[in-house]
Amino acid sequence: MEAELQQLAAVFQQTLSPDKDAIKAAEQQLKAAAQQPGYCMKVLKLAATPVDESIRQSAAVNFKNVVKYRWVPSEADLYGGAQPLPDAEKAQIKQLLVGVALSTPPRVSAQLSEALSIICAYDFPAKWPELLPELVSKLATDDLAVVRGVLQVANNVFKRFRGQPSSNNALAQELDMCQQLFLRPLHETTVKLSGLFPSLSAAGVPSVEPLRQLLGCLRLSFRIFHSLCSMGLSEATEAELGFWMDEMHKMLTYENPALDEQDPEKEGVLDGVKTAVCQTVDLLLEIDEDTFKPYLQRFAASVWQVLMKVSHKPGQDNLAMAAIKFLNTIAKGVFSNLFAADGALQQICESVIVPNLRVRPEDEEMFEMNPTEYIRRDAEGGDSDTRRRAAADLVRSLTERFPAEVSRLFTGYITAALADYAASPSANWRSKDCAIYMVTALSVKGRTAAHGATSTTQLVNLLDFFSAQVLPELQSTKINENPLLKADAIKFVTTFRSLLPKEACLASVPCLVALLGSEYCVVHSYAAICLERLLSLKEPGKKELRFTSQDLGSQLSVLLERLFAGFKLPDSSENEYLMKAIMRVIGFVGAAIAPVSGVCLQRLAAMLVEVCRNPRNPSFNHYLFESVAALIRHGTAANPASITEYESALFPAFELVLQQDVQEFHPYVFQVFAQLIELRPAPLPQLYLQIFPPLLSPVFWERSGNVPALVRLLQAYLTKAGNEVVSGGHLVAVLGVFQKLISSRAHDHEGFYIVNAIVESLPLPAYAQFLPSIWTLMFQRLSSSKTPKFCRFFCVFLALFICKYGGAAAAEQLDKVQPGIIYMLLQQVWLPTVPSIEGMDEEKLVTVAGVKLITELPGFGASGAHGALWAAVRKGLADKVSGGGAAQGGHEQEDEEQDFEEMQGYSAAYARLANASKVERPVLAEIADPKQYVQEALARMPA
Repeated sequence: MEAELQQLAAVFQQTLSPDKDAIKAAEQQLKAAAQQPGYCMKVLKLAATPVDESIRQSAAVNFKNVVKYRWVPSEADLYGGAQPLPDAEKAQIKQLLVGVALSTPPRVSAQLSEALSIICAYDFPAKWPELLPELVSKLATDDLAVVRGVLQVANNVFKRFRGQPSSNNALAQELDMCQQLFLRPLHETTVKLSGLFPSLSAAGVPSVEPLRQLLGCLRLSFRIFHSLCSMGLSEATEAELGFWMDEMHKMLTYENPALDEQDPEKEGVLDGVKTAVCQTVDLLLEIDEDTFKPYLQRFAASVWQVLMKVSHKPGQDNLAMAAIKFLNTIAKGVFSNLFAADGALQQICESVIVPNLRVRPEDEEMFEMNPTEYIRRDAEGGDSDTRRRAAADLVRSLTERFPAEVSRLFTGYITAALADYAASPSANWRSKDCAIYMVTALSVKGRTAAHGATSTTQLVNLLDFFSAQVLPELQSTKINENPLLKADAIKFVTTFRSLLPKEACLASVPCLVALLGSEYCVVHSYAAICLERLLSLKEPGKKELRFTSQDLGSQLSVLLERLFAGFKLPDSSENEYLMKAIMRVIGFVGAAIAPVSGVCLQRLAAMLVEVCRNPRNPSFNHYLFESVAALIRHGTAANPASITEYESALFPAFELVLQQDVQEFHPYVFQVFAQLIELRPAPLPQLYLQIFPPLLSPVFWERSGNVPALVRLLQAYLTKAGNEVVSGGHLVAVLGVFQKLISSRAHDHEGFYIVNAIVESLPLPAYAQFLPSIWTLMFQRLSSSKTPKFCRFFCVFLALFICKYGGAAAAEQLDKVQPGIIYMLLQQVWLPTVPSIEGMDEEKLVTVAGVKLITELPGFGASGAHGALWAAVRKGLADKVSGGGAAQGGHEQEDEEQDFEEMQGYSAAYARLANASKVERPVLAEIADPKQYVQEALARMPA
């Protein structure tokens, strides 16, 4: 091995060390080495070199990551310093990658295949036409391991076509090319594989391993055909359909006990093949019912037989779900009459649906041993990959087609299940669990994330069922008894929260507060989820919340106490659902949080210090900071003087974040700092002024995720301590940040936020000397890399300057860069851009600025040298107003709470805190109605 590769291998070996310092040092070495030409090729060669497999795998992971961030760097990556790989190195990589991926051990090959998929997303097929011919040539071998490797790579390449609309013409053309090049070789390979099947599957063959390998190849062949059909059947795939249906049906009906997986948690290779078959025939039925019709009866019968033999082992979950989904597609389509035969509905309900709605031992074990995964799978909207969800979807489809029959059958099943439970609640609790699931499956017709179920089938009286079966479970004082039923009852309320009467939901609240104390993680998490969603529920079609803070009454303090106490319960030290509920409660009660704000602040501050030492759960961390921001927002609204208490409680945690460089928390801390500054009266305490200079350090600005939060923080400083920023000599550094941002397409708008704040907050003499440089930087971007977004932000900035200082002053400042340039800007940028500017404040600025331009700019009038331009600006202004573009009145602050149904704003790079959002000041408050202002100004002018 070359000396260079040996050194590289030693560094990768060091990344596997148990010593954290050694790992960090090795990662720094790799980061520095990655900037050197040819690094990516060296790492690929190391992955191909027969050294320790863990080193090769580590190299392959590193290679994949370099490809991900440097093959075609995003604007944000470029801003952070990422350099695109040179074209020559890319060409070398593409020349070697397939061969290396096919010759390395499976774990190494898997990482390289992922890297290949990333490259394909950018380069295939236009910049990598050699890929498919290379794959086709390597298929011509009897080595099953190589064939499998080629098929795995092809499968990764063709996945891009799945789920894409047939209307995507460019992608459809690429798919057509792939079919032309690969469909026939895939057919021939599958024929060859199928020919090996009889000898490898015959009785007496000493080992089933070659058969497993063969089946793995067949599964990949089926998946590739699935991808090639994903955008619709073409002439080529339709011509092949008979062959593929025969091959797939043969595998669907094949049985071999020797292939049964010994581990019940693991999917068997034959089950994997059958799953691929079910998924493909389901796709074909969905995209072209008429073409699939000749094969429907045969596959429907065979899939049915497969379902009859599927066990409840988790390893067969994928097969069960795929098979049930195929039946569901039949039920939803034109061939639903297949279920109308005598006894068919009853058989499918009793043999498929009800058994798959019942709780399994594996579910019970997951409930206790892995509550996080149980919640992910079972919580509302998150159970798309469970048998129960697949069975429930089938119930809904059958209910639409056969409402009377399905209702009759399930009424009987539900009644029987509840009678079974009543006979022996402790022994037969699973029957009630199933009954609740059946009612939910039978009732939900439509649902949204914000409201849960929004319409029902009317086949079950929800209120009666809630009162008789659900509420008693919630009201039981034995909160740790029958925990799965407790979870079912809570989920029922969560699901039907917008359909149950308000009184029924209110009756649940004290029960839910009590269940926050359950020792079972799923139960207290579900209680937190339900409370959070009840408090965020709006009446359909309205902005008002369904519940008011008065509805909580005396429950507030005990609710918060129980929520905070929940973090001491098993498996919940960083429970994101509890924290999200705390955030929601604080926002829900608003200023009424004041009596308990001190206790909340102490608890949250202590938790902040703890997570800063060891951040683990990003969702929990996000809601923790949201809760802090909500408490600041509403607590200081009730008592503005309390801000010093918030600062003294929170600053130790924030210092920890900055001192220990906890990078994922930087955006949060910067946003909360900005929030505190905005809430403070000027002048700012000295502590804030001491923090300011380090914020301008390039190390913070190199991380793209920090930028929006840091810009917000700079705006706050300029607003509340503008004079101190200038007198401290920091304005040059601030403008240096502006220069860096303005050059980036990803962050140029952030640069405008900074100069907008300078214009709004500082007197002109404070920055007049820098204005020519500011204009010049903007003009350079307009000249070299003009984008619609940049033009809009430039026009708003220009309008802001004109509104503050007048058209004549703007022209005077611009003349210092180039005499008369304002007319060129109006012609080439202002007129084409202003019609596309939207937003109440932005439209108000450009319309008022337009008036000032045509009335105040010296020498600019209807009869002057620029008369045609003047008329065009006037007409554009009239069109903007008459089109209803200019906003009415001043800025209106949204009083609607941020909807947190999803963790909006959270990402690994930047996490926006909705509760710390900037309270905007009115723009041009002296002009109440900009439309009237413009119309009056135009009326005073000659036409």
